Amino acid sequence: MAGKDRKRGKKVNGEGSIYQRSSDGLWIGSAYVYTSSGRIERKYVSAKSFDDVKDKLLRLQSNNEQGIPVPDRSMTVAEYMEHWLSIVKVERRLTTYHGYESVVRLHIVPILGKKRLDRLMGADVRQFINTVRGKCLCCTNGRHARRKPKQPACCRPGLRCCERRPTPRQVQYVHAVLRNALGNAEREELVMRNVAKLVKVPTPKYKVGKGLTVTQAKSLLDAAKGTRWYALYVTAATLGLRHGELLGLRWQDIDFERATLTVAQTVARAAGQLYIGPAKSDASESTIPLPKVTRRVLEEHRRRQDDERASASRWEDQDLVFPSTIGTPREPRNLNRHFAELRDRVGMPDVRLHDLRHTVVSLLLDLGTPPHVVQAIARHAHIDVTMAIYAHTNLDAMRQALDAIEWEDL
Repeated sequence: MAGKDRKRGKKVNGEGSIYQRSSDGLWIGSAYVYTSSGRIERKYVSAKSFDDVKDKLLRLQSNNEQGIPVPDRSMTVAEYMEHWLSIVKVERRLTTYHGYESVVRLHIVPILGKKRLDRLMGADVRQFINTVRGKCLCCTNGRHARRKPKQPACCRPGLRCCERRPTPRQVQYVHAVLRNALGNAEREELVMRNVAKLVKVPTPKYKVGKGLTVTQAKSLLDAAKGTRWYALYVTAATLGLRHGELLGLRWQDIDFERATLTVAQTVARAAGQLYIGPAKSDASESTIPLPKVTRRVLEEHRRRQDDERASASRWEDQDLVFPSTIGTPREPRNLNRHFAELRDRVGMPDVRLHDLRHTVVSLLLDLGTPPHVVQAIARHAHIDVTMAIYAHTNLDAMRQALDAIEWEDL
């Protein structure tokens, strides 16, 4: 053991205060850090080995340097949520943080905020989930307060509530946020167990999007020719990039000589503003081959963009492949609106922009491409997702197989 030769009670240089307790042989580490109540207090960590307690102590000191306070044991749920969100803001993506913060502010704190964290019971969580299910989202989110006085809205004096209840997916998300927060409290030894795990919330059934046929994809792309979005749609249909990844794509991410494209960042909207962040996951961030047709369209797109930049009175160059008319990140909602107009024009009102991503999966598997290769191109974390999309889109092949059955064969 690394700490066998250490003397009990002696402070180790550069490692804070670490000693081995004589009564049970447990290693103890301590340091002065800020608590959530704003005080500086001496906090302790413990482990069975010197190396483990050293790691815990370094993590404690690192959080303190980043401005993450240590929660007090007697804190309320609201106080702990503030502490937990400070950790999430440092460790997770900005969109994830704002999603969690919204759930904490609108749902968790108003109902559970005054309860003692260490006295929270499974019954409290069960009642909390039932309350969330019965809430009116319009009232909870304060939408009526943001509307103009002459516009009808629920939850105003003399008006009937619209009773717009949360969907099963929204209830599951609220439960997941609470479960994650209490899981962190359990790891910090602030609670004995994660009581949110005692409450089961039904998992909603997700609809698996279907890809387009070759004919449908060609119709969409033909209709998009001549627009600023044409190259984006071709890239989406041939490489399966998500719309945020398309808007975050930079010219430096494309190697025309090696014919490769690297997905490194994404454009997203959080807290009412656009921001550029990392790719969705480690599986999403990867380098994929660039097809000839895509390379040809992107090269032509780059020449048009150079001309556009030269004639523009204002251009903020951020090296984006699909920027706005002044070079800045493009608003994702504008892309959705343009695609909605495009699909209506070609008579495909039910097609989504994300279906172009699924089209790549179905076309490649139809061509006999091994599933693990398709998974790598689509950058799915699990191959089950890849095959679920294919099973959903392969209805024509199943119909053809069943139609081959003749009465004489029975």
